[in-house]
Order: sequence, then structure tokens, then C-alpha cells
Amino acid sequence: MDICVVSGSKGGTGKTTFSFILAHILKYIFNNDNTYIVNLSKIPYKIKTNIKTTYDIADSGIAILDFPAFRLDDRDMFSYYIRCKYIVFVADEDPHTLESARSYLKLVNARKLGIIINMIINKSSVYYLLSYRRFSNIYLVPFDEQLRIYRADGVDPIKIRSPAVVRMIKAAVDIAKKIK
Repeated sequence: MDICVVSGSKGGTGKTTFSFILAHILKYIFNNDNTYIVNLSKIPYKIKTNIKTTYDIADSGIAILDFPAFRLDDRDMFSYYIRCKYIVFVADEDPHTLESARSYLKLVNARKLGIIINMIINKSSVYYLLSYRRFSNIYLVPFDEQLRIYRADGVDPIKIRSPAVVRMIKAAVDIAKKIK
């Protein structure tokens, strides 16, 4: 089972953070020790965790493909993307990411498990809520500077006590129920 965590052509949206949280939740819910993250960006993670990480996709287990920001003309990333069975789109409230969501989510027949709107400051915009809701269920995650600081120190996101992490865990549990 491959679950792809993407954000289209914009980086820094929180894909890797959500990938780690989703991996922990799926490992726990499915009681599967063969849950792992595939780092498609090839940039080594500096996160200390007990989740397996690799650069290659294996045939067994639950694979969470952590995509880098990529353009549709990147043949390697696009070939992985169109083979996805499930997709979680991580987004910001900005027009660039919304346009990426429109383009990227229309191209695949994969099941869209949800859209994580990350780093919301104060209240979320009704425009973005309505726009993203057309594609899938949305999950709102507030901005949390503490999460960014701990990520820079290499702390596993699941170990951080933060409102953003709590919201991501709730989203991951809901997503896990959809693929059961």
C-alpha cells in the first residue's frame, strides 16, 4: 500500500512532518512493523526516529512516499506520482499552492484521502476552505513556531507537544480509518 504525501510545486508546506506523523499512526493502528517512509528528495533526514526511512520503494508493507516539491515536467517524480494509490495533499493558504492542487489532483485516479491546510495564522480564509473542499476533506493545522524549532533540532514530530501536532495526529487517524 503506497500513500503519497505531496504539495505540488511548492516546498516548505509540512509534507515531511506530516509523513512522519502519518507513519507513526499507521504503524500503531495497523500494528505493522513494516511501515516506512520513502524519502524521494534524496536529502537525508536529520530526524531521530524509530520509523524506517529509505530511498527505495519495497513491494511489501505500508510505504509513505514523501515527495519533494516537483514540477509536472520532472519525469521521475511524475512517474512515482501517477502510480500512487492514495494521496494526501499538504497545502498552504496561498494562490500558488491552490493552483498546484487544482493541477496535480486532477491528473491522478488515486483516492484523495485529504488535504492538510498547514500553518494557518489566526482564522482560515473561507475562500481557501471552499476551494480545497472541492477536491477532498480538509484538515486545518495552526501555525506553530515551536514545531519548526524542534524540527530543526532533529526531534521526531510525534514527540512534540504542540497544537499543530495534535491536529496532524487527528488528521492522520481519520485518514487511517479511510484506508482500513
